[in-house]
Amino acid sequence: MRNKSQCLSFSFLFFFFFFLFSCHQSQAQPSTTGYTCSANQTTYPCRTYAFYRASAPDFLDLASIADLFSVSRRMISEPSNISSPSSPLIQNQPLFVPITCSCNTLNPSHTISFANLSYTLKSGDTFYSVSTYKYQNLTTYQSVEVVNPAFVPTKLEVGDVFIFPVFCKCPDQTQLRNRVNYLVSYVLQPSENLSSVASRFGIETQAIIDVNGNNIRPFDTLFVPVARLPELKQPAVAPSSAPPSRKTERK
Repeated sequence: MRNKSQCLSFSFLFFFFFFLFSCHQSQAQPSTTGYTCSANQTTYPCRTYAFYRASAPDFLDLASIADLFSVSRRMISEPSNISSPSSPLIQNQPLFVPITCSCNTLNPSHTISFANLSYTLKSGDTFYSVSTYKYQNLTTYQSVEVVNPAFVPTKLEVGDVFIFPVFCKCPDQTQLRNRVNYLVSYVLQPSENLSSVASRFGIETQAIIDVNGNNIRPFDTLFVPVARLPELKQPAVAPSSAPPSRKTERK
């Protein structure tokens, strides 16, 4: 009888710890279509930021990046510690881009959290190329397809306007009480790990794990909890002598 009781006790403990482990692992795990949210969460919508890297050939100036995210150049330069909105950028220069994060109901049983960004299709564009290269994996082509159900990915036309859902999250009430004011959307690079990302933002690695779990892979979007944005170290670049961009810019 004693052995039987011990077996039952061990079985209970095993399933109890397995349950706790499963709950921990389910914390904001990566998703190809988006991250679920609760439409009843009172902290949505919120202003947050996406971490973006300047890249050649199309995104080495703030005007191009501002147009991509439908914000002004100054809205990027100020949180990114860039003195002038007209400053040229270099490859991989770090930027904080402001986004408005909302909990979006796609159908009665499916709500996902994203920033709703309009994009006009250009020659050579696909859902995959825009998601991967222009938005730098801050979204996925699978999510774009889910958010734009009226369009067939193989029958896209230049000039079509789509919603590109940039992944984001708003802090919940508990996080706000713990002084987490932003969950910055950040795409993990192959050369990085959670420790290096934590160091960049001046927080503990465990703080990132608490929000995202620890099953993060390269090119997944993770959410970095911060009380305030860290000061980005920007390179010293000479003023550009190039003629003004012809792009339509927001001041």
